[in-house]
Amino acid sequence: MSDWRRIRIDAAYRGTNYCGWQRQDANPTVQGEIEAALYRILGKPTAIRGSSRTDTGVHALQQVAIFDTLQNLPTERFAPALNANLPSDIRILHSTEVSPTFDPISDCTRKRYCYLIDDTSVLSPFLAGAVWDYRFGTLDADAMHAAAQAFLGEHDFASFQSAGSPRQSTVRTIFDIAVRRRAMPMPFGPLGMCGGNVPQVIAFEVEGNGFLYKMVRTMVGTLTAIGHGKRTIDWVTEVIAAQNRQAAGLTAPPDGLYLTGIMFHTRSSEPQS
Repeated sequence: MSDWRRIRIDAAYRGTNYCGWQRQDANPTVQGEIEAALYRILGKPTAIRGSSRTDTGVHALQQVAIFDTLQNLPTERFAPALNANLPSDIRILHSTEVSPTFDPISDCTRKRYCYLIDDTSVLSPFLAGAVWDYRFGTLDADAMHAAAQAFLGEHDFASFQSAGSPRQSTVRTIFDIAVRRRAMPMPFGPLGMCGGNVPQVIAFEVEGNGFLYKMVRTMVGTLTAIGHGKRTIDWVTEVIAAQNRQAAGLTAPPDGLYLTGIMFHTRSSEPQS
């Protein structure tokens, strides 16, 4: 009998039509769709384990997941086989065999997210569901960037955790953060190549060793209050110190949130030779 193999898949998906990543009995999820596709390929139920539980409506440019199998299908063939059995808004970018000890959750050291806000007067129909359609006025991206620097470093982010998925510790470390106004990034940016104007959005990017439930969306909602001129730049420091969700701003909608990168500390995540 063949030995078990652990297969890593890197996936991208548009989360608009799904109730998040994690499998649910009665609702469509990204994990559920991939597991259903695996069943059609392998002929047996196969559970997958992902690095991040993205919420309803949240997108991913890189989600990492693993599954174990005895199937002798060449490793690189899993990605195209899965894509042939998946809806068009979920794609497996590549598949590799990794060490049997690799765990996409415990071996993860950093995650990176991007949140996109469109504060123009008319939202491009091509961006519907892909950005926060912000209709409360033009935002000051420079003020939001200046305020966001207070998030850097290790803090107790209790003020930015929504109820529903409590963690043992609310302390997290933010390594990098930026807010800038820029041309809409891929995959929408090339619209300008067709002769039209490239949409301008505000991009909030953050990298940390972990994030609490709806933490990124609450950080964004808090910063928009500053960008809108309702709060001063030093308000973020006050919200962090309060350690109370009621002290922070609103929770931004899921449409503009993207999981863009996942980093690991162990070589067990690398392809097996």
